[in-house]
Parts: sequence; structure tokens; C-alpha cells
Amino acid sequence: MAPYKEVDAFLTLQNTITNFKTLLHRFQTALQFPTPAHSPIEDSPNPLALLSDASQILKAQTTKLSLLILNKPFTPSAITFIINSLSNSCLPALMSALELSPADKYTMLMHQYMQSSISRTMVALLSVLGSIPQDERRIEKTTGRDTLASTGVLWAECDKMVALGSGGLTKLAAERVEEYHGLLKDAIAELEEWDPDEESESDTESLTFSKGNASAQPIVTSLEPSLQAHSLSPIAAFRKRTLAMLRIIRVLYPALLKRRILTFPNINSTSTAESLPTFSHILSMDTLVNRTKQFTEETDEVAGALYAGDEEEVEDRLGVLAEMLNTCVEEVRIGWSGKEDEFTAWAEKWSARLEEVRRG
Repeated sequence: MAPYKEVDAFLTLQNTITNFKTLLHRFQTALQFPTPAHSPIEDSPNPLALLSDASQILKAQTTKLSLLILNKPFTPSAITFIINSLSNSCLPALMSALELSPADKYTMLMHQYMQSSISRTMVALLSVLGSIPQDERRIEKTTGRDTLASTGVLWAECDKMVALGSGGLTKLAAERVEEYHGLLKDAIAELEEWDPDEESESDTESLTFSKGNASAQPIVTSLEPSLQAHSLSPIAAFRKRTLAMLRIIRVLYPALLKRRILTFPNINSTSTAESLPTFSHILSMDTLVNRTKQFTEETDEVAGALYAGDEEEVEDRLGVLAEMLNTCVEEVRIGWSGKEDEFTAWAEKWSARLEEVRRG
């Protein structure tokens, strides 16, 4: 029979875990259903510095926690101490960091990134808590696999939040745009490999050979060889024009990255409240990143219409895509300083080339 002190330690641990889970669920609810942003607090800390510091402490504490769970002798009082430390410092700090970085001052992109990362951290913490033995009988049954897996997820999220503090908004936005750029390049590669006329010829040949005579010649051999070699089906012609347009869009991404994303006034863990970009710039950055996402989404729609052989839909989708591109380029034609720059002149030439390809 376990000594009374040990029994008390386990009871205290059970109560602490229960209270901590209640706190985590309360924070998760707050993340899912956020309240309206409050007025900024004077002399409030830099939220990204707060996020970074809290994440580093959280990672260190959960490292200790996982070791205490896995190693013997099992000491419930030490685990209780760490859980209380997390509930009193790290987690409230993470939530405060999110509250101090509203979307209208730090962009929706950054705010949602922080919100998602903190939410995943909460889920990982709940998993770690679930792996803690809460009485003597469960100590021997602990394998450590769940603890290590959950701790690994938590470490990864902590590293992301620390990196966000140092790299700031421009690095986050650049990574997101690069991701969309990659999706566009994948779509181009798939279309380059697809030949609608080759599929059409295969279908025709399967129908023109006689079932009873394997040596019968296909009907298409009666066509002039020159006509077969040089004529494109309507959908193949659309594919050619679509590829030309997508290749032009592919060139736009690096230009936007270099001249607009990376030149944006960065927000990181060293930024002061006075140095934050204006609301109009914040809105423009969010819009720009969303535009680069919309290009890939509309590209998928164009590709889908091509594969379906819907010529009218392809034409309509290409027109929508061109309008979206022109709108985007016009929105960022002027630099963040309010003056024309290298991108301004380049964008005019790019838009002219886009129009040429659009008209075929």
C-alpha cells in the first residue's frame, strides 16, 4: 500500500491535471469564438516578443515534463509543479500575445497564423496530459510513445512561433506566396504533360479498326498527312493559350515577392508600436497574399474545364483570371513609399504581354 504522502501527491496531481484541462478547454473556446478586439493598452509589450519568449519557456518546460513522465522514479509532485507553471505563465502569455496582435494592426495573415499555432499547441498539450499516469497502477503501463509524439508536435509549434518572432510578417508572407507559386508551377507541369489531341487520336483508333480484321487500316489514314500534323483541336488550342498565360503568371510571383512582399515594412519581435505600418498598408498586404492564392484557385478551375473539354468555360475562366491579375497588379503598382519604382515600369510591360496572350 502506498504511503499517505504519495497518495496525497497523486491526488494533487489529478486535481492539477483536471484544472489544467479546464483552462485549456476555456482557451480553446476563446480561440474558436474570439471576442471583439479591445482598445490597445498603453505600454503593452511587443506581442511577437511575448509569443517568442512564452514559446521558448513552454518548449523547455514540456521537455522537462516529458522526461518526468518517461523516467523513473515517477515523481507526481514535480509534474504538478511544472503543470502549475504552465497554467500560470506560458499559456496566459500566448493568449495575451494573440490578443495584442489584432488583424487590423498585424494583418489577418499573421493573426490567423498565431491563432492556428496556439490552437495546435493546446491540442498537443492535452495529449501530453493524457499520457501522464495518475496513479501507481498506470506507471508501469506507460510506453512513452504517445508522450513523445505529442511532445514532438508541441516542439514544432513552439519553433514556428519563435521563428515568427524573428522572421516577422515579411518572411511569413513570402513563405505563403512561395507555397502558392509552387502550386501554380505544379499545375503548369501537369498541363504540359497532358495532350488532349493524343487522347483523341487514341479514342479514334480504337473505333476505326475492324473487329474481324486486325490488319484493317484506320479511317484517319485517309486524311492528308500535313493536316494531321499541323491542325489542333479546339481544346488543344485552348490548352496552348492557357499554358502561355500561366507561364506569364509564373513570372509575376518572383516580382511580387522581391518588390512588394519583401519590401513591406516588417513587423517582428523588435518592432515598436510607433513603427507599425498604416492600416491601409496592412489591408493591402493581406489583399496581395490572398490574390496570389486566388490565382492558383482559378488556375485549378481553368485546368478542370480544360480536362472536361468545356471550351466556353475555359474562355470564361481565362477572362476572370486575367481580370484578377490586372486588378492585383494595379493595386500594388505604386511602392509602399507611395512612389513609382522598378516594379511600376515592369508591371506595365507585363500587363501588356498578358493582354496579348489573352487575345491569342
